[in-house]
Amino acid sequence: MDFIEEMKKLIDERSHYQRAQSCNAPTTLKEVRDFERDMNIVLPENYVRYLTELGNGGPGGLYRIYSLDHVRNNYSPEWAAETAQLPPMLDHSLSDDEWKAFGKRYAEADENDEDTGDMEKHILAGGIVIGTAGCTMMLLLMCRGAAAGEVFLIDFDYMEYLEEEPCLGKFEDVLIEGMRKNIEEAKNHIDVRTIIKDNICNIREGVNMIDVLVDMRIRQLREEGAKEEYDLAPALRDYYDRHFGDHSFRAWVAIHEGEIVGVCGMSIVEKPPYFSCQTGRIGLLSSVYTVPEFRRRGVAKRLVNAAIRFAKMAKCGVVQLTASNDGVKLYTALGFTHNGNFMQMKL
Repeated sequence: MDFIEEMKKLIDERSHYQRAQSCNAPTTLKEVRDFERDMNIVLPENYVRYLTELGNGGPGGLYRIYSLDHVRNNYSPEWAAETAQLPPMLDHSLSDDEWKAFGKRYAEADENDEDTGDMEKHILAGGIVIGTAGCTMMLLLMCRGAAAGEVFLIDFDYMEYLEEEPCLGKFEDVLIEGMRKNIEEAKNHIDVRTIIKDNICNIREGVNMIDVLVDMRIRQLREEGAKEEYDLAPALRDYYDRHFGDHSFRAWVAIHEGEIVGVCGMSIVEKPPYFSCQTGRIGLLSSVYTVPEFRRRGVAKRLVNAAIRFAKMAKCGVVQLTASNDGVKLYTALGFTHNGNFMQMKL
């Protein structure tokens, strides 16, 4: 199906499930050419089609696509003229090690209050920021070089975790895939949120997430047949208090109409590096639990995928877990494999 026609179909389908952002009125080809002249750039064909046939700003699945006026107001022609003189850095030519080194240099320069402007210009050279993926994450569309027409996710606040070239894919593929994911979320009315120390009480007024995590952890253990030898709640509460505090634990919750219907946690542990885990950092997955009435709806899958994305950002070399009998199928489908040598001793 044609890219624009498929986007129209997906936007219409999503409207049946949620009230969502709509497209602005399309712009004209003349306005696009004026923008290209002013910004000293040539826009990829499918992005031009989005602007002139769908809307001058609007939905992009999980993202919001800016209008040309928004782009112009945030990135001046003078800035565009400077970056136009630089060769594209995002062109699939740098190795993962080179990207890691770049991210480290940027993070160290930022920590030392040195001017990081030149590094930012180099990474943005050849593209324009066409939207946001939330918070400080920018969607950069490359307009020249080997990656022209592809979208990259840039977040200068997390450059120290950069492991590889942050490419999302072709512009049209990124939008269509995002729309499909958005529709799936809208069908089930499930929202997945990250819980850290700073927002531990902000899911709903009067709800403390530590209480929720303690309750769901105990419910999970009971369902798995664990023997209740003592009151586990104080020890769990102490753990969450300490490790949310030192940022070595993070949680994710699935929310349906204001109610928490699933949780997932991850502890970051570190041991001496080994051949299959060069960083020595391990993401230890725990407390994956969905309330019974919301099972078989993809809740656990979304929670675990969110945890895996965080583990990658946190430079974990592996993610480990102890799977219940019911969870083996899910984790296998996500790419987990058995480790036949795992052993433990109860002390």
